[in-house]
Amino acid sequence: MELIADTHGMVVVGPGPTAADTDQIISGAGIILPAGGPWKIFRVWAQGVLATATAAEKQGSHFRLNAASGDLEPNPQPTRFPIPSIGSFLGAVHDVPMCPLVMHDVDYTAPGKSTIEFIVQESTAVTVAAQYACGIIFGKTRPTMKPFKFVDRASLPVSSAAETAVGTITLSEKAKMITAVCGMLTQDGVLTTAEELIGFFRLGSDDVKMPPMQLPFSAVYGAGLGATIANPNYAVPVWIPVNIPVEGGARIDCFVDLNTAVTNPADVEIFVAYE
Repeated sequence: MELIADTHGMVVVGPGPTAADTDQIISGAGIILPAGGPWKIFRVWAQGVLATATAAEKQGSHFRLNAASGDLEPNPQPTRFPIPSIGSFLGAVHDVPMCPLVMHDVDYTAPGKSTIEFIVQESTAVTVAAQYACGIIFGKTRPTMKPFKFVDRASLPVSSAAETAVGTITLSEKAKMITAVCGMLTQDGVLTTAEELIGFFRLGSDDVKMPPMQLPFSAVYGAGLGATIANPNYAVPVWIPVNIPVEGGARIDCFVDLNTAVTNPADVEIFVAYE
């Protein structure tokens, strides 16, 4: 019997607007849901980071969804979700800012092959467009967080903006269900001015039908400015509940895709919790 994931994730990435209170669709194509609906959308999220730090410029505001094709039920208008924001700074030095993952619980239904647009607004103008990653968690049955029984990880230093294989996790022979996943993205080595660190990770497997399975990192990072750039404080791991049936010994392949390349590799860690 073919095993099929009951939870999925899809992501769009790209630049936001530069003018204040102006709509910007993140990735013109939007998210196109797979066939086989109707799908229940459980969570929505957006992360944005400074691509070029400029004094006296705040970054971040809100996003909303638009059903470009196929109706969402209920129609998500008016609905504006907050994006974690970073306040302005003054001077020639700006420490690296962190944007944590904040997921909003929702209850929408969408038919298969629907196109959903993410529309972002900045509350104040910015000189250089911020980089954004936005997405949805969806499936047939709403997943709930369960106590962990087994947790394993794959990790790799990554600097490329192309999709990169992080590694393969081989589950215990006792495995029956993946119940949660978590991705950590952390800059290592010497920090480089004007380099943001943002993207998403993906899971795949020859042993269970997962796609689409694109998921957000627990935190992403904006560009610093100046000769001395400090990293922000600790990023808190965010576990994303999922329902993915597996067989014992299944191999889970992990991938990462960064919006832009970085000079010094970032440390990518992907964790899988299962029972």
